[in-house]
Amino acid sequence: MIVEYDYVKKATSDDNIYIIDVREPEEVKEHGKIPNSVNIPLGAVSTVLGPMSDKEFEKTYNRLKPSEDAEIIFYCMIGKRSGMAQQNAFNLGYKNAKNYVGSWTDWATKM
Repeated sequence: MIVEYDYVKKATSDDNIYIIDVREPEEVKEHGKIPNSVNIPLGAVSTVLGPMSDKEFEKTYNRLKPSEDAEIIFYCMIGKRSGMAQQNAFNLGYKNAKNYVGSWTDWATKM
């Protein structure tokens, strides 16, 4: 499923929805991030959402690890890496993974 700006904006105030930024940390520092998002670079998504323990996830990201039925919105800079992260999440059994195709580029123009 693909989501757009208005959907993501509402999601920023819902603690039951996970917003995951799959850009590299340097990109996040340079450009900023969507409120309440967690930075998990694309290369780490499969490990973090897969074998990483619930306890380690909570320690690292200061929130509970999402369950397989949790709603997760992925974003990056332009929507390509977030689409790959969404597919990785589907492959791990996360049924409600979504891709914010406009990603940071769209968000930054509408803030």
